[in-house]
Amino acid sequence: MSYWRWLWLALKMIYQLLCCSVSLILFCFNVFWLFCNLAIPWCTLTLLIVCIASKFVKLQRSPNEKRLLSLLSTPEDRPSYWAIANRAAGFDAPENSKAAIKKCLARGYRNVLLDAGLTSCGEIVLANPKRMNVAQQSLDELQKLNITEYHPMGSQYEPESMASLRQFAEFLDAEADQATVFLRLHDTSARMLDQLQKFMTTDEAFTQRTVVISRSPLAIYQLRKLKPEIICGLWHETFLSLAILKSSTLVTSIYGAILRNIIAPVIGISVVFLSKEEINLHIADLWRNVGVRPIVYMVNSPNEKRYFQKTMKIQYLTDSLRSEPHLLMKA
Repeated sequence: MSYWRWLWLALKMIYQLLCCSVSLILFCFNVFWLFCNLAIPWCTLTLLIVCIASKFVKLQRSPNEKRLLSLLSTPEDRPSYWAIANRAAGFDAPENSKAAIKKCLARGYRNVLLDAGLTSCGEIVLANPKRMNVAQQSLDELQKLNITEYHPMGSQYEPESMASLRQFAEFLDAEADQATVFLRLHDTSARMLDQLQKFMTTDEAFTQRTVVISRSPLAIYQLRKLKPEIICGLWHETFLSLAILKSSTLVTSIYGAILRNIIAPVIGISVVFLSKEEINLHIADLWRNVGVRPIVYMVNSPNEKRYFQKTMKIQYLTDSLRSEPHLLMKA
């Protein structure tokens, strides 16, 4: 008798489990149906409103497209405009240094990207934040350091102190007036943007030769709202390396479309820096179609450089100019 009683209880439990499972499946189905009928149309409507609103709040991309082209192109006496020297070719000479900039110009390459940070006393300096925490030190403390000591070949160069933005601008006027500067902001605080805007307002020559780069669309929007004459670029981090974005082509496409067709026109960027792992001919054309010039980072191999020059026809950011095809062919 006990055996049949336990069997009955087991069957009863299995029946209740099946009923609960069916109820859970029906509940999930109803939630999905509600989402499809209510949420998706509202999301679509919201996206449409955002697209329309972006047409009214967007900033002018560049006050003078000819000025942008003159910065990125090259005179006939220059061998190449493809390469942009990261930290003034930091593998070849002390990074973010005047000596490195002089070396780039001597080789015939005028496009340099430099790091900018804000000191504790509110001065903008040229420094790599991964190597030195400038936010915790004053300008006087930083200028006591010899930045050439941090480079493997630093003994080949004269001692040099870290330059403030004002000192750097004076150096450009005196010794490197042909250089085009991509100034990458690592600090996007309101204090940094205010200091940069004030400086660029007082130094028109520096503004004319500089493209300001930031990873923050909001920072670019705020800076160009203060001074629309500034040409800005977006540093696109490798967000698409996240598994949640790579797992779906649809999500990746939507993310890219929002970035290109809504964010880029609103903040008024002129160039975008993209990782070499996340670019192809199609993506490059999509950026060009919205009036933004794509630039690839980081490209150091000679074969990769030939590929981006000959096939992609895109400028690239490099740590070293010694591997440039132009220089290798000369050698």
